[in-house]
Amino acid sequence: MEPLNLDGPMRRIAAKHGIDINKIDIDQVLKQRDQREELEAVKFTNMNNRIKRTRLFNSSLISDAEDLHQFFSDFEISDDAQSIEFNKATDIANRIMSGEVGNYTFAGKAGSGKTMLAVSILNQIMNSQTNLSCYFASFSMLLNMTLVGIKDFSMKQKAWDVEDCIKACDVLVLDDLGSESAMKSETDEASNHTQSLLFRLADYRKSKVNIVTTNNSSKELQSIYNPKIYSRLIAKKSNNAIRFDSKDMRNI
Repeated sequence: MEPLNLDGPMRRIAAKHGIDINKIDIDQVLKQRDQREELEAVKFTNMNNRIKRTRLFNSSLISDAEDLHQFFSDFEISDDAQSIEFNKATDIANRIMSGEVGNYTFAGKAGSGKTMLAVSILNQIMNSQTNLSCYFASFSMLLNMTLVGIKDFSMKQKAWDVEDCIKACDVLVLDDLGSESAMKSETDEASNHTQSLLFRLADYRKSKVNIVTTNNSSKELQSIYNPKIYSRLIAKKSNNAIRFDSKDMRNI
């Protein structure tokens, strides 16, 4: 069977619309078509990435999901100390969005705004033009899940899912590190479990952005954790650390 010849019909249609088909640059037409298809593919990929980023962020391990909706604009500055903390946090956010990778530590007393500013950084990134994915994980909640998971497989599976998210994200906030050490009833077995979990997390987070919030001082963290854990998760550079000395924001 001979191939269908559309040359005649195409010429008649072109003539009907006043188009001289002989003046059409077929190569240019095909090039433009390929460019349109490439742009559509990029658009689809970006949309798909946004959906994945949003889903990952919304699956964060946090006690109150509403706390994920905190932004720099919500931070009320009432003294010089808070102004310094706020400016350092926004600077860190900008550096991360510019491609900087490393460890950042927010340390200070409870209620001083550490977690709020850490979440604000994540939201700043999520609303930017970067493709960085973000995740928030309460360390105490994850630790409890893994301990319960020793005897409860369904909880163990949930803990594995959280660890997968921690492994996958570009920017992680690991919240309230060190709080578990305040539990006086913690046994050596539980302490070893904690260290083992942190070793895994630290291994996942090599060459990525890690923001750790803690109520403990640097010296206290070094006494609590294995030196390798401390080295892999805690900021070494002074401009990557914020010491929160302002008043308790929960009383404002």
